[in-house]
Amino acid sequence: MAAEMETPSGGKWISDAYSHWDELRRTEYSARAGVCLMSGYIFSSRDPAIVRNHYIEKVVPVYRAATEQELHLCPGEWKYGSFFTTILAECRLFQPWAAERFLDNGGRIVTVALNNLQELRGKYDVVVNCTGLGAKRLCNDHKLVPIRGQVIKVRASWVKTAFYADFDTYIIPGMEGVTLGGCRNFDSYNTEVSRHDSAAIRERCESLLPSLKGAPVLRESVGLRPHRDPVRVEIELLPTANGSLRVVHNYGHGGYGVTTAPGTAKYAVKLVREALQANSKL
Repeated sequence: MAAEMETPSGGKWISDAYSHWDELRRTEYSARAGVCLMSGYIFSSRDPAIVRNHYIEKVVPVYRAATEQELHLCPGEWKYGSFFTTILAECRLFQPWAAERFLDNGGRIVTVALNNLQELRGKYDVVVNCTGLGAKRLCNDHKLVPIRGQVIKVRASWVKTAFYADFDTYIIPGMEGVTLGGCRNFDSYNTEVSRHDSAAIRERCESLLPSLKGAPVLRESVGLRPHRDPVRVEIELLPTANGSLRVVHNYGHGGYGVTTAPGTAKYAVKLVREALQANSKL
């Protein structure tokens, strides 16, 4: 059974996550960790709601309406727009850096195959389940579905500003090239690069920023975002043949994993402490 307790709102998780990324950005590790400031625009010709994000607006240093002149920065009949400054985290840099820090602080990485979480009973005081899409099988969680995404990384060093637009179109400059995207294919398990998606992404991004035409491709990537409504961050007491196992679940972030991960991790740590206290009373 899952523990009943008050769960923080998504806004709290995003706020805590932003504070974490911002603190890291200010340290000497920021370059190695792939964390830096980034500014950009989001445009829409369809709906003003597309250019607003009420959670993000409350935490980033700048989030304002685009001026009439800024609406003409990119080709298109843009009616609505916003300008923002936020934090970029390059996961291909951050994850190895974070793993190194974990090991340096005494952590261990052990790779095993599991059929279910109950197999861990007796080996650990508390298990934190961050298995992403794997939780669908491990937890028999039918609320968890993949949302397929595809991006193209190109060499375009002249692009220093991010641009977002209708139809999940985005151009994000980074430390290792510029990311062009994207797509959101609900309940798709296809991990192969689709040439049709590639062509659509290039067409939309080059229409938004014509200077990208001819930019050489560095790589193309496909990923499955583990989407769950709501995101699952809670304690569960799993019955086993030899007692019970306390599990702290933390998965189902979908396309907002980087945006919210430090925030949900902070809350998961709180749950771990509560679980350890409960264990000590047994």
